[in-house]
Amino acid sequence: MKTSARAFLVATLVAAPAFAQQAAEVIGHIQNVQGVVSIQRGGTTLSGAAGAVLYRGDLVRTGTPGAAGIVLTDDTSISQGSGSELSLDDYAFEPKEGKFALVLRMIKGTFSYITGQIVKLAPESAHVHTPDATIAVRGTKLLIQIQE
Repeated sequence: MKTSARAFLVATLVAAPAFAQQAAEVIGHIQNVQGVVSIQRGGTTLSGAAGAVLYRGDLVRTGTPGAAGIVLTDDTSISQGSGSELSLDDYAFEPKEGKFALVLRMIKGTFSYITGQIVKLAPESAHVHTPDATIAVRGTKLLIQIQE
């Protein structure tokens, strides 16, 4: 019995940092959904239902028809229109440590983007990549349409 308890304790202690790290990597969530929305995470495709959490590296796709509203932890808001793809390439929002990063890759579709705290606190840390350009965000609102 003691051996089983020790094994469980060791397994819990080994797994705890992984769970803590995963919780720290949550960068936002899907606020609302219309139609079909999916999240590509690693090699897995997940349903993009309202309330789904987002992590650095996620790719959010909307179907046709489809739309998604995304809110990041710094209050950045992104709306995706029908047939859109958005990659959340990099993100850090740790004001107490002075760590800020926001790198979005808008692959195709229509997007509305309203800046959050990262742009207010460290404007040089926010970048939006499109197939044709990289935008260093200094303003508060963008509307982008990317055609295939």
